[in-house]
Amino acid sequence: MTEIIAIATADGGTMPAEIASPALGSGKAIIMVAPIFGIEDGTRDIMEEYAAKGSVVVTPDMFWRTSPGTLGRDDIGRAKAVERSEKFDVEQGVRDLGDAVAFVKAMPQSNGKVAVFGYCFGGRFAYLAATRLGVDAAVSFHGVAIGQHLDEADNLACPLAIHVGDQDPVVPMDEIAATKAAIGAKPGVEIRVYPGVAHGFTGKGRANYDEFADRESNRAAAALIEAM
Repeated sequence: MTEIIAIATADGGTMPAEIASPALGSGKAIIMVAPIFGIEDGTRDIMEEYAAKGSVVVTPDMFWRTSPGTLGRDDIGRAKAVERSEKFDVEQGVRDLGDAVAFVKAMPQSNGKVAVFGYCFGGRFAYLAATRLGVDAAVSFHGVAIGQHLDEADNLACPLAIHVGDQDPVVPMDEIAATKAAIGAKPGVEIRVYPGVAHGFTGKGRANYDEFADRESNRAAAALIEAM
């Protein structure tokens, strides 16, 4: 089971988050940035899977400043999720994520090593954590909008994995080509494109779930955590 915690932000705010802790001892930490719908049961399942392997996992509510909480995947919930993501202040989000990184590094359950995993909406923030926040590894799972920040490629300072399907309508292949050109040759970078796979392939029980892409992307992510 995950637990609700609060993360103090640099500007005096309090950002809600959920945590899954390993059963014993301290370990490497993962911060997950969830899709536009927020922290869903599927997110919690992934958190608990990585906690069972020995990592402390924290997922902040990135929308806490404007439209907090989890939204449904029905038409109404989807419309609200898209609206809040389109209005999201990316720079403020990175600052909040930086506060989460500092918080997690100082936790007794953490040994100070932190990776950021980003899903869909969160993929951009995994990349920006790797270029700005001094994390130890980052992984984007069907992450969007990374292509808007390729001017930061020279700041990439940790291993980074990007996993995407070639049938993803919100991550076009020309963006992936540009991403490969910008960072693909850098040490520690893996960009893997899965043929015939659509957006949201890690979402077990949903239409676009792809068992192979989910398994392979998580295998690669686990290897990055192991190497930290």
